[in-house]
Amino acid sequence: MKEILGKTFLFSGIETEEISSLLRDVSFEEVGFARGELIYSSSSADSKIGFILSGRCEVRHLKGDSASAVLNVLGEGEAFGVLSVLSEKEFPTHIFATKNSTILFLKKEDLLKIVNNNSQIAINLINFLANRISFLNEKIATFSGTRVENRLASHLISESKRNASTSFVFNCKKCSEAINAGRASVYRALASLEADGLITVADKKINIIDLDGLERISK
Repeated sequence: MKEILGKTFLFSGIETEEISSLLRDVSFEEVGFARGELIYSSSSADSKIGFILSGRCEVRHLKGDSASAVLNVLGEGEAFGVLSVLSEKEFPTHIFATKNSTILFLKKEDLLKIVNNNSQIAINLINFLANRISFLNEKIATFSGTRVENRLASHLISESKRNASTSFVFNCKKCSEAINAGRASVYRALASLEADGLITVADKKINIIDLDGLERISK
């Protein structure tokens, strides 16, 4: 376990013995989850950060109609819940196991205790947050330029013409390849177009509601 934690952003550069010492001073929970099981929800009562010791997980945004968009895929040595722990804001994301997984959980008070007890841990956390800000700024710049929505709208119009219908089966993998965008970006763009009332997405099918609106976005 300590070897895996040494690969995480929080314990990077920390010797195994020091990790053991830090964990002895706090309470942590090691929990196993079966494939498909909900691991974490930011709306849960306990504010905590999770470290993936084994397995693989998906970060999903659940929509009101029970559909979900995959925002990220996390593997061994990666973490989740950091922003939820450090912010009073609730982030509407859920973590599901896509393989049998083992997660180590630290509550907010224990995370802060470790940060206060080790300067390298504090630096690691600051670097992580700085990288997240940089990542988000890059995303903002991307969406402010040639937005995925533009490319997606053009693709949907093309698919509508190819199928000779405003209702057709949607393949996210093929779409992401066609418009040169990641699947998570495609799902976010779909949600945006749906929120604007241009399309609906149900049962892996696209229904174009406002073709003229799509054409305006595609230009």
